[in-house]
Amino acid sequence: MAGERQQYVPCDKIAKDGSFGVGHPYFTRGIPMLPVANLRQAIDFYVDVLGFRLGFNAGTYGGVRRDAIEIHFVNSDDALAGERSGCRIEVTEIRRLYSEFRGRGVVAPADEIVAKPWGTTEFTVRDPDGNALTFVEVFGLGS
Repeated sequence: MAGERQQYVPCDKIAKDGSFGVGHPYFTRGIPMLPVANLRQAIDFYVDVLGFRLGFNAGTYGGVRRDAIEIHFVNSDDALAGERSGCRIEVTEIRRLYSEFRGRGVVAPADEIVAKPWGTTEFTVRDPDGNALTFVEVFGLGS
C-alpha cells in the first residue's frame, strides 16, 4: 500500500508464543571474551595459527574473526584465568579442520577428535593462555 510505513522485523525467527520478533528482545549472537596475559601474542596466535583475522586491538581489549565467529580478549593479571576459560565453536567439515590444526601442532594428544554421545563430533585446542576452544560439529551436518 502506497505511503504505508513498513514495520522493521530484525529476523525471520518466530518466537514460541507465535510472535514474529516484534516487540520482543531477540538474542542475535554471543561473543566469548577470553582472558589473556598478552593481547598482542593472543591475537598473533589466533591469526597466524588458527586462521582468524584481526578484528580490532584497543591495547587492553581486542578481538578476532573467522567466518561468522568473533572472539574477544581482555588482558588479565590472573595467571590461571585461561585455564578456567573457553568456548565452544560450531563448525562444518570438522575432520578437515582437525587435520589442519593437527598439522600445525596445536591439538594435544589428549584432545583427539571424538564422537560424543550427545550427537556431536568435537576436539579441543588450547591457546597459549590455556583457554579451551572446543570445535564442534553436530552429526549429520557435514563431514
